[in-house]
Amino acid sequence: MSMRAAAKLAGVSQGAPAHHFVDRNGLLAAIAAQGFRDMVRLRKERVERTDPEDKHARLRAVMLGYVEFALRHPARFHLMFGPDIERRDEYPELVEATKESVRLLKSAVAPLRAGKTGQGLNETALAFAVWAITHGLATLAINNDRVMEAGQGKETIDRESEIVVQFCLAALESDSLRLSK
Repeated sequence: MSMRAAAKLAGVSQGAPAHHFVDRNGLLAAIAAQGFRDMVRLRKERVERTDPEDKHARLRAVMLGYVEFALRHPARFHLMFGPDIERRDEYPELVEATKESVRLLKSAVAPLRAGKTGQGLNETALAFAVWAITHGLATLAINNDRVMEAGQGKETIDRESEIVVQFCLAALESDSLRLSK
């Protein structure tokens, strides 16, 4: 994507994007930041439809909202996590939008660990593990035509998503989560 192509898509003059973005990288960072905000909004909407006391449903909503966003917006999803944006930490808007996504996930993980022990596995480490699993699921779901059995489609994605959610729930509620030495 070039600044010129972005201007054409937006229906503005070729010079207009330069008034808002220093370069292509800044434009991509802004698009990715908006992607994170949209993904967080979708996930929060799913969480709001759950029983506030149902900690399983809340984590399921956060995880499956992530996958749903990836399926609806695969190009933005790839931009948000891929190598196209250089120097990500130089874009405060992108950094903050990313952190908000992490905070949402942590807020769904924490209640499942209340009263549990686990050597070296704090809320951040556990949220990272759930994110890594969910991100892998989302990536596989986007590319399902290449990785799922032919003809299975959405039903396979739904079934596999539920398996992943159940795995995470069981792991998070376990008293035996430990780092190997």
